[in-house]
Amino acid sequence: MITDPPPLFKHAFVTGGTGMVGVPLCNLLSKQGIRVTVFSRSRGVVGFGELVTHVAGDILDRDAVLKAVTGADVVFHVAAAVHGSESTYEGFHRMNVDGTENVIHAAETLGVRLVHVSSVNVDGFNRGQLVDPYAQTKTMAEALVLEAVERGVDAVIVRPATVFGSESGRSGLVVDRILAGSLKVLPAPSRKISPVWVEDLAVAFTRAAEVGTAGRIYTVAGPTVSTGEFARSIAECIGVRPYKVSIPVWLIALPLQLAWWAKALTRVTPPVTVEAVRSGSVHGGTQAAEELGFSYTPIAEIFSKS
Repeated sequence: MITDPPPLFKHAFVTGGTGMVGVPLCNLLSKQGIRVTVFSRSRGVVGFGELVTHVAGDILDRDAVLKAVTGADVVFHVAAAVHGSESTYEGFHRMNVDGTENVIHAAETLGVRLVHVSSVNVDGFNRGQLVDPYAQTKTMAEALVLEAVERGVDAVIVRPATVFGSESGRSGLVVDRILAGSLKVLPAPSRKISPVWVEDLAVAFTRAAEVGTAGRIYTVAGPTVSTGEFARSIAECIGVRPYKVSIPVWLIALPLQLAWWAKALTRVTPPVTVEAVRSGSVHGGTQAAEELGFSYTPIAEIFSKS
């Protein structure tokens, strides 16, 4: 549920501010009267208000990042290589590890607070459920942030669970198709997830910047539901059919296992393991909500507004 806490900073620097997660954050910050500098390679199709300034630049350019951060009170590091945006380990490493290292350098040099946006996939990697390049490099990035905290950098880590939006074109593949009434096939409807709305996530980020404890990891995850329940609840709210056909977990597991066995030949690492598909992505977000002072908006309330 969105609240409007009084801001404790005047100027925020946001990497990846034109993406699904970054846009709601920038909008919330500007709504609170905070100046925002968005740093990304392209502007994207975003109609930000007058308090938001876009600076074009490459996160791999350390000097450019440092120059752009100068004058900010807090850095929100949202930018990341995700599944679909990169296809090689090197690509994931450059963005998620080298890019994070440059952001840490800027925050450390200028003495500003850093809110690092990680992923619950780090937990999956640490438990051996996820071994793909995204999970691995996000884990490495977290380690860099925690090492920086040991050196005295004022940084907190936020791990979002399954993120979804409510705006057409910016809601994630499945939700976008539900909103368009065009979702035909839903894979693994029994798989459990802990979805979190991007607007609630934006509030969590700002609260982490204001009251988060340096070195702490906050897992932001909504109430756990099955993928099928999630899709049906959204579809019911907007009055469309959720999906036509579902593919059970056991049927997905077989080709996925074959893909893992064949990866030495194909040189393609599947994005998830069979174990991860079977166990789902279940995470507890209650403690983070209590400590940071925000709440999760019910799905019915989200989509009654959209």
